[in-house]
Amino acid sequence: MSPEEVLKSKSMASAQPGRVAVALQSSFLGFASHAGFINSLLDSGIRPDKISGSSSGALVAAAYAGGLEQKQLRDFVLNKKLINAFWEWSSFFRAPAVFGFYRGQGVLSGKKAINYLRDKLPESQIENCQQAELSIAVTNITRMQGQIISTGEIASYVIASCAVSPIIRAQMIDGNSYLDGGFTDGAPFRQWIDDPDIDTILIHNIDFDPPVGGEDYKYSNFISCWAAAHQIVHKELDASRIAAAEAAGKRVIVHHTLTSRPRFFSPQKQFEANYQAAYQSWLKDCCL
Repeated sequence: MSPEEVLKSKSMASAQPGRVAVALQSSFLGFASHAGFINSLLDSGIRPDKISGSSSGALVAAAYAGGLEQKQLRDFVLNKKLINAFWEWSSFFRAPAVFGFYRGQGVLSGKKAINYLRDKLPESQIENCQQAELSIAVTNITRMQGQIISTGEIASYVIASCAVSPIIRAQMIDGNSYLDGGFTDGAPFRQWIDDPDIDTILIHNIDFDPPVGGEDYKYSNFISCWAAAHQIVHKELDASRIAAAEAAGKRVIVHHTLTSRPRFFSPQKQFEANYQAAYQSWLKDCCL
């Protein structure tokens, strides 16, 4: 099936899809699922011209835009060293201060992860990516606004987009303090609403089984409450932005992948299963 037929099957529209932009939703440890989705797109004949992401979506978007795909992309996200790069021995000393005395913004500094990405990603600057034009969503708490970053060092802005306090502290870049891009842009695509070079916007959302909210949150903690509130806000934001994009003449396709909920200490086979679930999900829905 051609890329035009694939996209038409999802959108029920008759126009040609033209150039495609892909937005990868913020999702805690969802990088394996996003990578499976990207490789599935490529195998179905769809190669994004532009790509963006928040949090784990930013990490995968950066890897793809910089040149990783297929086996290289899969190996990158499934490498245990990627998760290990976020852990720091100093976190054991920061945790009591953060949770006991409300000192500091996060248990993890993010420095080790930044250095890992500097070493492993094929491209260092956002604006130099050749495989696809890259943009990364961040929340600028210095200026009190969400931002779409299109220039600058990839590793620093990816970790800034992943910085969820009190887990990973806010990242300081060029005098501005940044937190998780998912706070203001769950799946960043507003930059393409008026972009004449883009005709189709494809959004990849990751849904967890069991779902966030409902009975699963009967015995909730502060993290689960934050996650539920986060999801509520983004449903409303995404709905209004999708309406604006469609009004501007864009075809908008929202694809959902259902996976188990990963955790830092999840076994490797769970990440592999989530990768495969996302890969098969797109092929099943769009290529049969």
